[in-house]
Amino acid sequence: MPVSADSAPFRVAALPFDVRPGEVEHNAAVARAGLEEAAAARARLLLLPEKWTTSFLPSYSDDLLVRSAAAVAELHGAARDLGVHVLGSVADPEPGRERPLNRVVVLGGERVLRPWAKRVLFSPTGEGRQVARGDAAPRAFDLDGVGRVLALVCYELRFPELTREAFLQDCDLLCVPAQWPTPRAAAWELLLRARACEDQVFVLGCNRAGRAELEPGRPLEFPGSAALCDPFGDEVARTDDGMLLVAELDPARRAAAQRALPLRRDLERAGLAPGRSASLGAASGEG
Repeated sequence: MPVSADSAPFRVAALPFDVRPGEVEHNAAVARAGLEEAAAARARLLLLPEKWTTSFLPSYSDDLLVRSAAAVAELHGAARDLGVHVLGSVADPEPGRERPLNRVVVLGGERVLRPWAKRVLFSPTGEGRQVARGDAAPRAFDLDGVGRVLALVCYELRFPELTREAFLQDCDLLCVPAQWPTPRAAAWELLLRARACEDQVFVLGCNRAGRAELEPGRPLEFPGSAALCDPFGDEVARTDDGMLLVAELDPARRAAAQRALPLRRDLERAGLAPGRSASLGAASGEG
């Protein structure tokens, strides 16, 4: 369920660290240290980057996927012990598929959740040659102490066909783990704020640091940035140094945005509410 507007503010965190390709144990150790730091700061949620165990690779061996799964299981246990939810994406195999999915995992609860597999793959770097495409519709999920959450992955932030689900499913928070390179960082920052205000949702983005090749022979720099934007589209907090971001999320800000700008009501009056015909002739004529 969405969190109540009367709920007290709480903290969320993001760790935009340098994800080393194929170095699962190193990446897992960095994530574990970030988890412990987030727990000490009393954060309820920690967001990690896209493919936080392995980064992008031309292919994923069975051994690498086994080690990645072990890192996920270990961090899940630690998150559960510390009382922190952890969200990020990993290369995750599925029976019947030749390549792993780029799948969101949510750790720290009774079981590992897998609510989303990246569906819009980044064709300029041939992501579809590395991982399989997800085929499900975006599905929100509830996290104790956080509210209703939707997760999408990196490039998918560009597609309102997907991000609009945060509004349609009445989410409190949209989480976006990413590996979004520095040359396009201005678009990343713009879209975080745009999705927050158009969908009246908090948006937490976590974009890795460092330098890596998303495809052979094409090294890219990454900004190590993370940000929390509120439902008015304002940036609440931000880091650009690859270190842990801890930010306060105030549920009252979402309620205030909905009162100031009643988007659902005005869509209904215009005949554009979900499930209704988008015909201008269906509008009520009210201002």
